[in-house]
Amino acid sequence: MGRDEDARIALNDLAGGGAVPMHVGDGPCGVTAHPGATVVPSSLNLAATFDVALADGYGTLLGTESRAAGRNVLLAPGLDIARSPWAGRLGEALGEDPLLAGTIGGHVARAVQSCGVVSVLKHYPAYHFERGRTGEGPKPLRTPARDVAIDARTLHELYVEPFRRVVQDYGAQGMLCCYNRVNGEYPSQSRELQRVPRRLWGFTGFTVPDLVFAVRDARAALAAGLDLPRLAIEAPEELDPYAPRTAAMVDEVPDEALADIGAHVRAAAEAVGLEPPEAGLDAVAIGTAAHLELAERIAVESAILLANDGVLPLAPGSRVALVGAEDLAHRIVLGGAASVVITDARLASVRDALEAQELTVVAEAEGLASVPAPPLRAGDGVALSCVLTDAAGAREVAIDEAVLPADAADAAAPWEATLTASLPPTGGAQVIAVEFAGEVELLVDGEAVARGFRDASPLLGGPHYVLDAVLPAAERGRTLEVRYRTGPAFVSPGVGLVPHLSLGLVPVDPALDAAVAATAGADVAVVIVGRPTGGGMDAEDLGLPAGQAALIEALAATGLPVVAVTHGSGPIDMPWRDRVAAVLHLGFAGERMPQALAALLTGEAEPGGRLPLTWPDGPPVVPREEFGEKDRFVYAEGVDIGYRGHQRTGIAPAFWFGHGLGYADIALVGAESAGDGVEVVLECGEGRGGKAVAQLYARPADEETLKLVGFAVARLAAGERRAVRIPVDRDALAAWDGEAMTAAAGTYAVHVGFSRGDLRAEVAVTLA
Repeated sequence: MGRDEDARIALNDLAGGGAVPMHVGDGPCGVTAHPGATVVPSSLNLAATFDVALADGYGTLLGTESRAAGRNVLLAPGLDIARSPWAGRLGEALGEDPLLAGTIGGHVARAVQSCGVVSVLKHYPAYHFERGRTGEGPKPLRTPARDVAIDARTLHELYVEPFRRVVQDYGAQGMLCCYNRVNGEYPSQSRELQRVPRRLWGFTGFTVPDLVFAVRDARAALAAGLDLPRLAIEAPEELDPYAPRTAAMVDEVPDEALADIGAHVRAAAEAVGLEPPEAGLDAVAIGTAAHLELAERIAVESAILLANDGVLPLAPGSRVALVGAEDLAHRIVLGGAASVVITDARLASVRDALEAQELTVVAEAEGLASVPAPPLRAGDGVALSCVLTDAAGAREVAIDEAVLPADAADAAAPWEATLTASLPPTGGAQVIAVEFAGEVELLVDGEAVARGFRDASPLLGGPHYVLDAVLPAAERGRTLEVRYRTGPAFVSPGVGLVPHLSLGLVPVDPALDAAVAATAGADVAVVIVGRPTGGGMDAEDLGLPAGQAALIEALAATGLPVVAVTHGSGPIDMPWRDRVAAVLHLGFAGERMPQALAALLTGEAEPGGRLPLTWPDGPPVVPREEFGEKDRFVYAEGVDIGYRGHQRTGIAPAFWFGHGLGYADIALVGAESAGDGVEVVLECGEGRGGKAVAQLYARPADEETLKLVGFAVARLAAGERRAVRIPVDRDALAAWDGEAMTAAAGTYAVHVGFSRGDLRAEVAVTLA
C-alpha cells in the first residue's frame, strides 16, 4: 500500500484505500436503531454485577448482534468515570472506580472483538457531563464546547486509567474522542492527547471523533494525529462534521504521518479479523432466546438491594398492591443515541410477571410517571400568551395551547420565548411537566422553581426528558412562566432534532388516592419510581420526579409494608427511606425487567448487584457548578471523587460504593496474606445459598484515600465455607510520576470487606 491508498483511508474511503469497509454502530448498552435487538440492561447495570464472566457474555451478545445487524465497528464500552452523580450518561459507562470500569470494560471489549467487531472505547479522555458538551447554537454558529481543567496526575490515575487498562490488557482497537475540551484543547485536535495511548500504552488501533462537533479545526486534528475524520454511519448530510477533512488537507500531510493512519486502520482490522459489514448479516442471530435469557440474568445480578427490613423475599401467595408499573419504556432503557429500540411484543407487563410467580396483584395504580403531559389549553380560567424573540425582534404570538410556536421563529440563529399561563385557583397540588429541547427556567409568580437544559428530547432514541416541579394547591390564581432559549438544542430536522417546548399539568391527589385505594386487601405495596436520564441532559437534582416521593409517603402512611423499586442510572435522594420496608434498585434493567423483578421479589432469584458508584446523603462531595457556568470546569477535587471524596471530606454517604444486600447470610470469617494477594474465607449460613462480592482497598501512598485494588465474586451454597484468593492489582496502586505511571512496590495495608463502608479485616501485602 502506498500514499494514495493511505490518503483515501484518511478521507474515510476505506475500500478505496484497500482496507475493509467499516459500518459503525453505537452500542454500549445494546445494538441501537435496529428493530428486534435485545434490550440488555445498561452498562452501569453490568458494572453493578462485579462479574467478569457476565461481562464476557454481555460483550459477546453485543458483538454477535452488531455483526448480525451489519455493523463491524461498535462504540463500546463506555469508560467515562462517574465524577458527578447528575451526569446524564452515567448509564452508558461503568461507574466511579477505574479498576472496576477497566476490568469490566476490558472483558466487554475483548468479547466484542472476538466476534469480529472492532471495540471503540469512549469517550477519551475525560467526558463527565452533558451541559455545554458541544456548545450552543445552530451548527454553523455553534459556540465552543466546555473546557475541563484537570491536573496531569488526576487525568492519568483516574480518568484515562480505564482506557489504558482496556488497551494494554485486553487489546481494544478503537478510541472515540470526546466533544468537550480538556485543558484548553479538543482531544481530537490535541497532539499530546493523541500521542498518550501510542507513546505510553502501545496502542496500534485507530482514533476517531464523536459525531458532528468533536472536531472544530480539521487541519489541526489531522496534524495532531487523529486517524479518521468521522464516524462511518448512515446519516443525513446535516450530521456531517462541523469541520470536515478535505483532500487538500490530506495532500499536505507528510508521507510518514499518512502511512501511520493507514497502518492504524489496517492493524485494527487485522487484530479482530474484520470482514465487510454485509458479510455478517443474520436476522436470526438478533434477539434470540439465549440473548433474552442472558439479559434477564444480568438484570437479576445487577439489581441492588439497598435496604431490607426482612420483608423480602415475599412469602408465597402474597397479595400485592402494584403502583407505578405503567409506561415501562421510560423505566427500562436510558435515553440518547445509545438507546435500544424496544420490541413491544416481547415486553411483558409487571403484573403478568408477578402473577406468573404466584403472587396475587389485588390492584394496580399509576405512579406519576416522568413522561410528557398533554399540553395545557386555554379556557376554563386558563389564559395563555407567548412572546417570541429572534433575529426579527420580539413579538407576541397567539397560542391556544401551551406549545411554543417554534415554526414562527427564524431557526437560522438562536431564539428565545416566554410562555405565560395564568391559572385559576386549584384545590390540589399539580405536577408541572415541561418537555423541551433547549434551556428553560420555570417560575411560579415570579419565583424560580426549576431550570434545566436538553440538547434534544428524545435524543434519537429512548424516553423523553421532562423537567418537572410541584405546583401546590392555592385559593388564588397564579402565574406560571416558562422562559425558554434554544441554547444547546440540536437543529437537525432530518433526524427529528429541533427546538421545541410543551407544558402540561398533572393533578397529584388523584394519583395518591388511587395508590392508597389499591392497598385495600394487600399484604404489601410495591411502588416503582425513578427518573429517565441519558444523552443530551443532566439531572436537575437527585430527587425523584415531582410527586413520586409524596406517592411513597402516602403508601407508607397506610401502615402497609412498602417495597420501593427504583429505576434510573444515578443516585436518588431518599428522605423517605426509613419509612419503607425495602429499597430495591434496578437501574435500567432492559426488556426483561418485569420477569427479573418478579423473581427478585419472590426470592426465586437473589439480588446480585453492588453499587458501582456511591450514593450521597444530601449534596454530593463534588460540588455542582452554577447553572450559568457553561464555559469551564475545574476538577479541583483531584482523584478524590465518589467514595474517595467521602473519605477525604469525612462526609458519610447514604450508601457506599460496593454496597448491596442479598438474601443469604454470608460472613467474612478470615483473611490473610497470600503472596501478592489476600486469601479471604467466606462462610454461608444454612438458610440458603447466595452471592458475595469480596473487595480489597488500600492506600497508594501515605495520606492518600483508600481505593479499590481487587475484587472477586463468589457464589456459595447453603452451609458452604470457601477460601477465595484475590490478587492485589498492582496497576490500581500505580502513581503518575510526571512522565508515566510508576509501578507499585512495597508493603500495603489491605482492607477487606463487602463494601467501602463495610471493611472487616486488614492484611499486610508485600508487592515486590
